[in-house]
Amino acid sequence: MEPSAEEAAAKCAKPSPAGEDSLSALPDDVLVLILLRLPTRDAVRTSVLSRRWRRVWGLLPELRFSFTEPHGIRGALAASAVPLRYLLVGGLRGAPAESIATWLPAAARCLTGELTLIDMGSAGGESEERGVLELPCFDKATSISLDLGLLALSVAPAGVFARLTELSLIRVRFHGPCELGRAVSSPRCPCLQKLTVKDSRGLDNLAINSESLKLVELRQLRGLRQLTIMAPVLQELIVVSCFSYDQTRQPVANISVPQLESLWWADAYDPSSVHLGKMENLKSLSTIFCVYGPEGFPQNLSCLMLMSRVKVIESLTLGLAYPQEINYYQYLMEDMTILPDITSLHLILNVGGHSCGACTFHILRMSPGTKRLIMDMSSRFILEAQAECPQGCICDQPSNWKTEELKLNCLREVEIREFRGSDHELVFLKRLFTWARATSLKRIAVAFKLSVAESTIKELCKMLRTFSRPEICMDFYVYQANQLIMH
Repeated sequence: MEPSAEEAAAKCAKPSPAGEDSLSALPDDVLVLILLRLPTRDAVRTSVLSRRWRRVWGLLPELRFSFTEPHGIRGALAASAVPLRYLLVGGLRGAPAESIATWLPAAARCLTGELTLIDMGSAGGESEERGVLELPCFDKATSISLDLGLLALSVAPAGVFARLTELSLIRVRFHGPCELGRAVSSPRCPCLQKLTVKDSRGLDNLAINSESLKLVELRQLRGLRQLTIMAPVLQELIVVSCFSYDQTRQPVANISVPQLESLWWADAYDPSSVHLGKMENLKSLSTIFCVYGPEGFPQNLSCLMLMSRVKVIESLTLGLAYPQEINYYQYLMEDMTILPDITSLHLILNVGGHSCGACTFHILRMSPGTKRLIMDMSSRFILEAQAECPQGCICDQPSNWKTEELKLNCLREVEIREFRGSDHELVFLKRLFTWARATSLKRIAVAFKLSVAESTIKELCKMLRTFSRPEICMDFYVYQANQLIMH
């Protein structure tokens, strides 16, 4: 059996007679493995070691550049002797389109794998002085991810991205009559499966017709007026804060996705102008409702109209958002009078230190068939999270949740995520466990927030066990970066 590249390198690294360069005697594939462990800039510098090393770095299938001058990137791409499976260009700070354009066409010619370009943008945000970058056709690339810091972008009018399966465009300012929809549709992207467009501007009309797309994610597309998606195999659609920037305009969407399984719609919705089709295979629905706000709050009206068109669904994810100062607003949960028949309920409680008792009780009372309950104490939908609410706060009103009984006869599993152990959280959990005592509840999992001290976790675990029945399995974890770590 032949030795591996690592074994060969280790063997040649042993002491050798004076003057003998045993490292240079290694085969090219071994030297490439060694250089891949170095920053690309350092790998290029090895070319000055000897004639033997002059061409080795050009065999690297992966190149990574950070804070590198454009001519350096262009020169490296020109010297590359093999197809690139990965190209990363990062550390840019408001680079003008012209500087990126000096090397991007060369990248399009040699890339056969993934391209990642990250420009953090200039301090002043978008600027006309940076020019317009044209995205050339990457006919062999499989994945493209561009974060352009609001640099203006246009898409080449011709060419087929024949192997592209993933496209991510972040902080892009689309220039002129953008043809993004045509570019990502099947004639030009026949293999595209995942499309993400986030935090971008200038895209007023997006029309996609794709036979291959399985996931479309659109977030914060300021200025979007009309959305059309014809995607027969699409399984997941996410639309967040695209139409809601301009409350004076009615959202317009025509979406045909017969195989859709998961819909996350946290945006303006009006069934008279937003047509979502039948969605007969829909299994999961996600949306947002504001617990406190002005009467007739547009986001809540959209949420209620969206949920009303779904009678039965397997999983409902509902983000419940609180403003920081709730005393200035009305309690809006009474506007929610009906929910779909669901099996799994996921509540994302962005309460900012307030009590979640009243709003959660209101929802659970309308969800008697729930078998699995997830309560996520995260702050992903709120700008400023506060530790605790101020004295005299009205957040636990109406207070009927403290005294009324609740039948949760179908409940089998409860999962609490990012639990801090605040007074409000403990009071509610004690009440929840009281409601669950008469059910067939089998398991309770509590995932603590990473910032909770070890000693506090031990005390809370002991306290929570007193709330439950002995026959119920209780698991405790620490929640880190959306991953559960056993505790």
